[in-house]
Amino acid sequence: IKLLQLKKSRLADGSEGLALQAARRIEVEQILPADRLAMALKAATEAAGGFSGKRVVISLPPQAIEAKSVRLPQMPDSDLQQALQWEAKDRFGFEVADGRLVWFRAGEVRRGTELKDELLLFAAKAEALAEPVAAATNAGLTVGAIDLAPCAMYRAAQRVQVTPNAACLDVGHLSSQFFMTRDDQLVFYKSVEIGGKAINDAVGQKLGISSEEAQALRLRLNEESLAAGPDDAAPLNQALHDAIRAPLEELAREIDMCMRYYAVTFRGSRPEAIRVAGRQSTLPRLCEMLAATLSLRVEPTHTLLGVTELRDVARPDRSGEWAVAAGLSLYPVDAKALGKGRAA
Repeated sequence: IKLLQLKKSRLADGSEGLALQAARRIEVEQILPADRLAMALKAATEAAGGFSGKRVVISLPPQAIEAKSVRLPQMPDSDLQQALQWEAKDRFGFEVADGRLVWFRAGEVRRGTELKDELLLFAAKAEALAEPVAAATNAGLTVGAIDLAPCAMYRAAQRVQVTPNAACLDVGHLSSQFFMTRDDQLVFYKSVEIGGKAINDAVGQKLGISSEEAQALRLRLNEESLAAGPDDAAPLNQALHDAIRAPLEELAREIDMCMRYYAVTFRGSRPEAIRVAGRQSTLPRLCEMLAATLSLRVEPTHTLLGVTELRDVARPDRSGEWAVAAGLSLYPVDAKALGKGRAA
């Protein structure tokens, strides 16, 4: 669980920039119940030299979000909202009230002479929303907004490099989230159940160690390679790279199918590059392996580039894992109205 706050600062040339106010990482083995999460949040936000204020913007883990693509006849937003309530109930299998359903217009789809709109639906059950909100409240915080993680990551990435038509990959622990935007609008999303855990399991099986030991080994070798250069512990590094090849190639195949679907459905071209973030984005040769399978550029996203006063927890080489938290910190919580279906 990551908490990050940015603040305005004055740069050396007199222009306005951003500095890090505070950043905390809470390491947990599973999703915490509301009471334990409240205690962890309270301890993190009340630490000396930490966060300022009590208002927060949060996002839910991918496992708490249901996502579907649907096709409906073209209609105005006022009619579409009601139609989607019925559609969501049928697709997700539970009642979806206002405030628990978010939708995006992905684009027009023509089948013969019939023209429909493809829409992305995101929904969460009431309890999936209630627990983190209750935890934040019990920790003395006020939830100003609940944002989708892909939108937060995109917002943070756009601060560094403006790319209205983007392909982004957030590689997390249990899963990876792949999404594409067109003209700043989210048009494709898929959660793939391949992440750090699958990589750790593959390394553990290859080397005959536990998944937890594999994770510790990966982190240690990554730190050593950053400090001493890529030739250190070369045989062990090679064994690790051989072990992670299979899950990364499977992840690349899933992404390739996503891009093929996008190109055929919307008759658009494949993106020229994929921007990668997430806790696993610093995995050595991650981008290289994905690029080799996909035959396009795969680049890390340094979402804290240009932010001053960074400390060890959010140092530049770890920038990618703070993408979602940085995007949440940049959420326009004071805006009276945000554009419906906008990624930024």
